[in-house]
Amino acid sequence: MRKLNIGARGHDLSGQTPAEMVAFSRELGIDGLQLAIHKSWEEAYKARDIETIVGNIKQIQDAGISVFLLASYFNPVHSNTSFLASEIERARFNIDMGLRCGIGLIGSETGSLNDDAWTWHPENHSEPAFQHVLASFQQLQPNLERAQCRFLVEPVYDHVIYDADSLMRLNTQLGEHFCVTFDIANLLNADNAASWESIFEDFLNQHGPRIRLFHFKNFVLEGGQKIPVRLNEGLIDYQKVLTMLASHGLTQVPIIVEELQGEALSDSVAYLRQLQF
Repeated sequence: MRKLNIGARGHDLSGQTPAEMVAFSRELGIDGLQLAIHKSWEEAYKARDIETIVGNIKQIQDAGISVFLLASYFNPVHSNTSFLASEIERARFNIDMGLRCGIGLIGSETGSLNDDAWTWHPENHSEPAFQHVLASFQQLQPNLERAQCRFLVEPVYDHVIYDADSLMRLNTQLGEHFCVTFDIANLLNADNAASWESIFEDFLNQHGPRIRLFHFKNFVLEGGQKIPVRLNEGLIDYQKVLTMLASHGLTQVPIIVEELQGEALSDSVAYLRQLQF
């Protein structure tokens, strides 16, 4: 039986010191973390305390816990230009931390024209919004080239990059340093959730070789709204997901279990571990 490479978001763990993160990771039985420096170690990030941040990351890595991704999620279409510039600088900071700590993947979603509320806006799927995302991410290209790392773009239906086709168009223009985080739940809504398997298969066919990270989460629909649940309780059948990943040779790609904490997170990791593929 093959072994999945499973992780969680660092800020979903019960403690945020490196020692606590290592202990909770071992308790959960996970292999690595998706780390948002500005959330887990806010004080050190605000001070740009590189020595402390690098030391924290190294402590986690030295304990045998991988850091799969430095999460530098920001809204690349934010209307406040000075705020957007500071967010792009945060992405550059994460690229530098990745270079210092041997972490090759940085990532973000593509945001919304609603600025700080990353929610649906009727112009999110417009050409001007696409061009704004493109221009923002292009500012990171020199940093990515110097660090020789990859920036993972994660599509979300309500955001600017919302499906396999729009992501293909974006990453084709951005070039080899831009790859993919894939979360099938992000592409689903009340109108298309029943077709999740065909949407999943189409995405794998288009982006399989560029997928560097999977996000796994699940949901049920209540009144047309998506309600998060454990991985084994929702509309997405993760046994089928793993079978599809195996057919594309992608079961070695790390998986982050999202939107869950405590017992729900532990139960979902255990559920994944017992699936056959």
